[in-house]
Amino acid sequence: MLVRVMYEDGRFDMVRNDMLDILVANMKVRKIRRSSGWIDVERDQVRHSLGIPWSGDERRAPWPELHV
Repeated sequence: MLVRVMYEDGRFDMVRNDMLDILVANMKVRKIRRSSGWIDVERDQVRHSLGIPWSGDERRAPWPELHV
């Protein structure tokens, strides 16, 4: 599934779920488009910062493993 994002420099793109996790973790995206509208990753509540368990279907790709 592709997700629309706005990067820190204002460019827009469509990225896969697995890439979205990496971009958010590395603070490369400013906003993410959800069905309810745009969210600001620094300001708006996102699933991992709510502090409550998620009971819906998991649609994100598994976190990629680092091979050192």
